[in-house]
Amino acid sequence: MEEKPKKFKGDFLMKKLTILMLSFLIFIQCSSNNNNETSVPEETTTETTANFNFQGLGKSSEEFVSNWNQLVNTISEDEETILYFSMNPDNVKWSSETKEVLYYSFGDSGDPENISNVFVINLFITEDIVTKIEFFAPTTQEEANAQQTKLFFLLILSLSDNSLDKDGRESILTNLGLYDDLSDPKQLAGSVSKNGVQYILEPLVENGFLFGLSLYSSFTDKSGSN
Repeated sequence: MEEKPKKFKGDFLMKKLTILMLSFLIFIQCSSNNNNETSVPEETTTETTANFNFQGLGKSSEEFVSNWNQLVNTISEDEETILYFSMNPDNVKWSSETKEVLYYSFGDSGDPENISNVFVINLFITEDIVTKIEFFAPTTQEEANAQQTKLFFLLILSLSDNSLDKDGRESILTNLGLYDDLSDPKQLAGSVSKNGVQYILEPLVENGFLFGLSLYSSFTDKSGSN
């Protein structure tokens, strides 16, 4: 009897994440097609889908955070979800006195005993511009963790290159090896260049155990893009 509320809570979280994922995919697909003449079903339209630039890479850190939050707010109306996936500008901190990297932690309750589900984003700054994104995602056995990780990855891909459509983003994740079923977690890695942006996926392994994934995106020269 005691396990039922826990299971219900987990199922409810999974349902919310699934709905959020679908909303995200629908929204980005509509945004990438906003110059087409074809109509969009009423239930998938929002006032913010048209003519909004969600680019973050190549922008100032303030613009990055603002565009990130506006994208999250557009794909969800659930306050708890928005709070979790949004970036609080007051908590975006410099990692050192050199002021080269800004970092932000998602899901950080401040409890050092509960850091297994903390996602971290690092923004590398050059001349006040975000030139590289590094994102750490912890890995657990929970399906919700996998859904959260993919949604964060989709957000990063969208903020790195807002010209990508749904198929383009999925192609990048596939080519990075995110969906590969491998016996050796160290093989869960890849590098893809697209539209002048390079994406790198690196597994974090200790004693044969995969405890996290790092996703990087940064500018590359035109000769390295596909």
